[in-house]
Amino acid sequence: MGYDQQTYRRQKIGDSLRMFREGLGLTQRAACRLLDRSQASLSAYENGHRAIRPRDLKHILDVYGVTDDLVRSRLLSLAAQGRQDGWWHDFEERLEPGVVDFASLEADASSVRSFAPQVVHGLVQSDGYARAVIGGSGTALRRTREEIETDIRFRLNRQKIHDLACPPQIVIVLGEAALRQCMGGRLVMRDQLLKLLEMQERPHIELQVLPFVVQRHPGLDGAFTIMGVGSEGSLEVVTVHSMARTWYVDEPSDVDHYGRTFDLLREVALPETDSRAMIEEIVSEL
Repeated sequence: MGYDQQTYRRQKIGDSLRMFREGLGLTQRAACRLLDRSQASLSAYENGHRAIRPRDLKHILDVYGVTDDLVRSRLLSLAAQGRQDGWWHDFEERLEPGVVDFASLEADASSVRSFAPQVVHGLVQSDGYARAVIGGSGTALRRTREEIETDIRFRLNRQKIHDLACPPQIVIVLGEAALRQCMGGRLVMRDQLLKLLEMQERPHIELQVLPFVVQRHPGLDGAFTIMGVGSEGSLEVVTVHSMARTWYVDEPSDVDHYGRTFDLLREVALPETDSRAMIEEIVSEL
């Protein structure tokens, strides 16, 4: 299933509740009689228009006879996480819901695997590089100066994830193009590459480079990120960004396809030590 700008957690829970209800052959009205709640509230849950409290979700799952422990834990985890406080709440009035939701999912992730062929990944961007990328992007054409500044602050705030007591395991495959495109000028790019070398020393981060010389390229379809969320990464979600929206993909067969593609990218990319050597070489050229 793919989701666009709607809040992923609410939409995922809502779709699941609708599927369970329809699987029992119940109309919304009949289900509401069993659940002792209004049709308006159930409709809001199913349509992803309202967040649901974990205890209310548990009650509905019990009434619907959903006993699969993995299914229950995934959904209850999503409901609980969606109610946690986080830095991103300060941006809810200024950014699209899908943008904020992506950051909250990222902060809750136990693992992040990402392919970034053209641009250095946001979690390892320097301040100057983030400013150059966001300010010079096609998206900026639709943003005011103030909104662009908000976007930059939001991007850099995402890096608070590295300071968590238990940060997620992050594996990033960068295309060589991301290292050689001189975003913001030589000094900005040099600072960015030095930051990559610094970030590579952190135990929770693995960085590899996909060089131009590879003769097969499993990632020609473009950038993507796979996040493991929920209890011990029990739910894996793929995110794909475009200028207009963020897509969420969690159909198991599709997630598996992205996972195998990422594994292939790691196989053809340079090992970490060789990737570091390439970054150091490019730094010396600037």
